[in-house]
Amino acid sequence: MDVSNTLSDKGVLQEQVERLQTKVNNNGDSPDIQVNNLSAEIDKLQSELANCRVSSNSDLPDDYTNTKHQLLAVQSQLEKTQEELDKKFSETTQYNNLKKMLAKKNDTLKDLRSRLRKYEPTED
Repeated sequence: MDVSNTLSDKGVLQEQVERLQTKVNNNGDSPDIQVNNLSAEIDKLQSELANCRVSSNSDLPDDYTNTKHQLLAVQSQLEKTQEELDKKFSETTQYNNLKKMLAKKNDTLKDLRSRLRKYEPTED
């Protein structure tokens, strides 16, 4: 989460630098004053960026660990929910009727195959 904040901060800082460059190009100040102003702004922005990097680097391992724990918790909940849904589904009337029909068809197939073997034995 801090990485995305750092990236957004970086984008904001880059936009500020571009605005300052545009302002300098449009400004009628002497080049020395413009250079001094830009140097001060660049130093300020670089220090802000360095602070963002330091804070984000120190928080990354903690964020990663927390995110991993959250992921494992969500996966566990998902598995439990899936098991509950499977259990509920297997208890439905439609499922039980379908299961009985399938068992009946399998018995019929076994019976027909055994009859067929009586009249037409296979040659191996």
